[in-house]
Amino acid sequence: MDNIQRERARSLKFMQIVFAGLALFCLAGALAVSTRGADLGLPEASTYALSMAFLVVGIIDTALLFAWEHIFHRMDF
Repeated sequence: MDNIQRERARSLKFMQIVFAGLALFCLAGALAVSTRGADLGLPEASTYALSMAFLVVGIIDTALLFAWEHIFHRMDF
């Protein structure tokens, strides 16, 4: 039983790292597109939409991180 708990803790830590990394990547992408969109070759009309899309994905990813933790801690095997 100790092995199962250890693997669950390891799995939870891995998912936390993955979701947090994706959220940070999305926020960095939103910042890069909003500040350097023209330098990246993007049309100026679409930089706002792209940066907002990155920001929304980052927010959803963070919400999924909290939901995953909530679900994971409620499971009792």
